[in-house]
Amino acid sequence: MLLIGNPAARPEGLERLLVRGGFQVTEASAAGAGGAPPDLLLYTAEPGTPGLANQIRELATRPSYGGAPVFVLLTAGGSDAATEALLAGARDVLVAPVHLPEVQARIDAHVRLRAELRDAQEALRARDLLFDIFQEVSAALRADEIFQTLVRRVGQAFGLSHCSFVLTAPGEDNGRVVAVYENPAIRDLRVELQRYPEIQEAIRTERPVVIHDVHEHPLFQTIRQQWSQQQIEVNVQAAVALPVFVQGRAAGVFFLRTERGDPQLKTEDVAFANTIAQAAARVLENEERRSAMYRRQISAGTTDETTGCASLDALDRRLRDEFERARRYSLRFSVVLVDIDRLRDVNEKLGQPAGDRVLGEVGAILQREIRAPDFVARYGGDEFACILPETDAAGGRRFVERLRQVFGRHTFADLGPGRAPAISAGVVAYPHSEVLRPEDLFTLVEGPLHRAKEGEGDRIGVAGPLAPSP
Repeated sequence: MLLIGNPAARPEGLERLLVRGGFQVTEASAAGAGGAPPDLLLYTAEPGTPGLANQIRELATRPSYGGAPVFVLLTAGGSDAATEALLAGARDVLVAPVHLPEVQARIDAHVRLRAELRDAQEALRARDLLFDIFQEVSAALRADEIFQTLVRRVGQAFGLSHCSFVLTAPGEDNGRVVAVYENPAIRDLRVELQRYPEIQEAIRTERPVVIHDVHEHPLFQTIRQQWSQQQIEVNVQAAVALPVFVQGRAAGVFFLRTERGDPQLKTEDVAFANTIAQAAARVLENEERRSAMYRRQISAGTTDETTGCASLDALDRRLRDEFERARRYSLRFSVVLVDIDRLRDVNEKLGQPAGDRVLGEVGAILQREIRAPDFVARYGGDEFACILPETDAAGGRRFVERLRQVFGRHTFADLGPGRAPAISAGVVAYPHSEVLRPEDLFTLVEGPLHRAKEGEGDRIGVAGPLAPSP
């Protein structure tokens, strides 16, 4: 609490009352510059003080006070003086004679209200931050991208020296670091867990481990002896290990550390990080389910191994089903062939594995962008086929244009920011006067695709009255 104004105007015993109530009381003249804003300003003044309203207004709006409420004590003046002070921005006013227990009760109420307001603002900030993080996560395609986003955003939010995600399980001596805030280049680093007792404890107990001082906590006794024997100077201050569960078993740890001088982690910070850890758990669960489904589809011959999209055989079956359904019920649908321009250049410059990874990312984008009834398959080396029910030729073109925008926003791991591959496309819609059999659709759509790729590519060709367009 900051005391301002005429000390002689303060009721006798006021400061003693405030100190007894748990306040750190400081005179405004003795307050250091750059310190934390006060919780409350207690301003004592006499009626008729020159510029009283202006002084109160200045106190209420001074940035260094952080909006702390101004509580005014007046030695006299009645309701007119109190009204003037309130209109100038005072949060509360008492006019002498002042009853000290009433002063304490009012001050306690203001401080409590200010704390509740801070808590509400912090909760709102955390909610907005969570929404922002999950929005960014939803744009990522691969599990490693999602983990990297989570550790980066949490590390930035709390000013951490270290934030990472470690995959491990009960009984394992090693862990695999899949994302690190301070070094995004680390995506698959093996670590010995004996160097991280907080991770081992979180996995063993399946409970969050929060250690505020690693230099005092008994969990670090053995590792501290190793630091001493090896003459290692460790600047770590606090450590947090939050276990992540997949289908009821511990599968990893969301791992935070701070160094001396870093902001201290609060209880709400740990709770926020734990929310992020549970989001990571959902990622792992989805990845595990997807991998199991993918393995089953590969063994059944329905999925292309490189792209994760449907195989050519599955495409043939789906096209025949869609054609028969549309013919029988007088429905429409479109077939879109998408070609990745200049993929050969990627293979030549970066190697075949890089080209395959680009194809995998393209396949993942296509699967994410199609609607539930749509279908996507790998058609050839660098071509994909999409079947879009209830879509005409113009809708097929809009689908390709939307894909271009999505590709432009996506950073391909092997190509870097702003270097997304261009795409050419051919579109054909059914019913069409030249389509009597399902295979006629591919015969028709390959012509527009070939024309779209002529020259510089990056164009859309449509089989029908619509001409190729950029």
